[in-house]
Amino acid sequence: MADTVNRRQNCIVRLLEGNLRHRTIFVSSLFAGLMLLQALGFFILGTGRWGGGLAESLVVVGNVLALICAWAAFRRAQGVAAIFWFLFAIILLVWLAPNTLHACGRFLVQDLLSDSTWRLLYCLYGAPILMILFLPDISGQARMRSEIFLDLFQISIVVALIYSTFFFLPAYQMAPSEAFFRNLNLSDIQSVFLLVAVLLRMRFTRAPAARELLLRFGLFLFVCALATVTSDFIDLHHYVKASAWFNLVWTLNQAAPALIALTWMPHPEAEVPEPPRFFIFLGTNLALVALLVMVNVLMDTWKEAHGTFLTDIAITASLISLTVRLALTQYHQQQEIAHRKAAQDQVFASNQTVRRLLDESRRQTAEITQISELGSLLQACSSREEVFKLIPERMRRLFPDASGSIFLLTPSRNRVETVAPWGIGTTGHVVSPGDCWALRRGTIHIHPPGPSAARCPHFLEEGASLCIPLVANGEAIGILAIQDNGFATAEAEAQSTRMARDQHLARAVAEHIALAIANLGLRESLRVQAVRDSLTGLYNRRYMQEFLERELHTARRKQRPVAVLMLDLDHFKRFNDTFGHSAGDRVLAGVAEILQRSVRIDDVACRYGGEEFTLILPECSLQQAIIRAESIRIRIAESHARREGQPGDPISVSLGVAAFPETTDRVDLLLKLADEALYQAKREGRNRVIQARGAFTPELDPAEQNSAAATSSSS
Repeated sequence: MADTVNRRQNCIVRLLEGNLRHRTIFVSSLFAGLMLLQALGFFILGTGRWGGGLAESLVVVGNVLALICAWAAFRRAQGVAAIFWFLFAIILLVWLAPNTLHACGRFLVQDLLSDSTWRLLYCLYGAPILMILFLPDISGQARMRSEIFLDLFQISIVVALIYSTFFFLPAYQMAPSEAFFRNLNLSDIQSVFLLVAVLLRMRFTRAPAARELLLRFGLFLFVCALATVTSDFIDLHHYVKASAWFNLVWTLNQAAPALIALTWMPHPEAEVPEPPRFFIFLGTNLALVALLVMVNVLMDTWKEAHGTFLTDIAITASLISLTVRLALTQYHQQQEIAHRKAAQDQVFASNQTVRRLLDESRRQTAEITQISELGSLLQACSSREEVFKLIPERMRRLFPDASGSIFLLTPSRNRVETVAPWGIGTTGHVVSPGDCWALRRGTIHIHPPGPSAARCPHFLEEGASLCIPLVANGEAIGILAIQDNGFATAEAEAQSTRMARDQHLARAVAEHIALAIANLGLRESLRVQAVRDSLTGLYNRRYMQEFLERELHTARRKQRPVAVLMLDLDHFKRFNDTFGHSAGDRVLAGVAEILQRSVRIDDVACRYGGEEFTLILPECSLQQAIIRAESIRIRIAESHARREGQPGDPISVSLGVAAFPETTDRVDLLLKLADEALYQAKREGRNRVIQARGAFTPELDPAEQNSAAATSSSS
């Protein structure tokens, strides 16, 4: 896009340059044609009435053509540049009047203007030049146009007084010849003075656009001064024929301003104004004082010539102009001060807004960081207990001016219990799900400070509060309750505002907490399903094998015993076939319950498969294991006999017992030997305990066996 715009701009610039080149060639050709016609007129018609009249008429045509070019430059310009080209056009217009009258006089063979008067009118072109010298630098921040016009008005008064004093008034009091010679000298002096003044003005000009205009203007004045001095020299020495041919030079003198105006193009880019300097203001004020002093000096001459009436008019006009100029300056200064103060206030308000937005952005960034960190920590927790310990600390950081708690629904879903409270405002511990408006409505519930019927009863204070349901997988599992710690009535609006601001933050936190709790619940459920038997609640065979292997390695390293009991229900298949699988499942669950009550905390009871169970007893010797196996066998038989309405024959079990290192010191044989002992008990008639016989297994004497049986019966 930028390349396309640059290409278009370059095309436009090349087109304008091409048009400018064609126009310059065309205008130059016109002036060359005018000069050629002048020369042909002199050759054909001579330098008399018709030849001279034609030559001076062509000078007028060249003057009009230059005026058209200057007016075109004025139409292209803006601001102070437009005033410059307007005054430049006035210069050419001042030339046009005496040139036209002089050409008419040639054709009429009658002097409409004397040479002295013609010189006086020609010298008036210096008036707009003096006004141009007082123009400010061309800049977007230049003085107001009204102030510039008032300055030019004062300058015009002084210029009128100067020309009247030094040109017109003395000419009326002199003989024509004396006035002619005097006006010639003044014309030369004026041309040189104006050229020097333009050069000095250029020396103190900083703006590039203004320097370019003054450079063009200086070139124009140089051509004018050269033509004026040469023409005055010819007229002073009465070179009549040279004076006629000099009209070609006057045509060339008209071509210079035409080409200068035609080739000027306004600067497309806005110039950056220079900062105001003290000497600029000092120079401007000194110029105004000099104008007033000059008016005062010239008034004496005017009083002698015209009396006090015109003098008073000039002084009054100058003073009124100065008064209006000062009033406009003060007005514009006050306007600028007001605009600057308004801009300063606006900048201050914008800074406050930006600062507030930055603080809000920093706060939101910190909150997002804390939420992200909280989510990461919650996902790393391995249990609900860790989550409930972590939440209070993090919630104090996120909501430093509030208290609250996490409530979870019980498995029965008839109560909501607090599991993670924080802050100084303690909330209720146990409530009914129907008491919480958030659980009732299924959405966030915000309440302003103060008592109300719509306030949840688990808030014990009356500050601003909100409740957010903890929803995971489309199901509510609890609530996040937050209450502002401010209790004063005067802070009610601030509490409501703060609670509304924290609403989005609380929503995000509630989502993370609900997801973490749900994931931990699902993880726990999967873990239980992976290691527990669904019917009996005992550990499954996979867990038993891992636990046994770990315990045997520990026992080998620490030189301590481990016993294994293999247990199988007698005639269980016949029981299932007779009474059905439902009765069999109840028997298995009952046996599992007895095993759960018969083991220690460190022991593990497992369902090995079908109606077969395994018990792993760490730090239990073979003799102790046999005693406990006999105790379990008796308890199972007695428990079945005590149950009312239990179908069928009494339930009995057979057990095989093996121990490390007494039965074997090999880990892989311990379970196998216990299983073989179980099958031996089956072969010997069932409903008994048989110890496995391994390479290192000592045999019990009959006295020890009777003692073990007696101990089991008593227990």
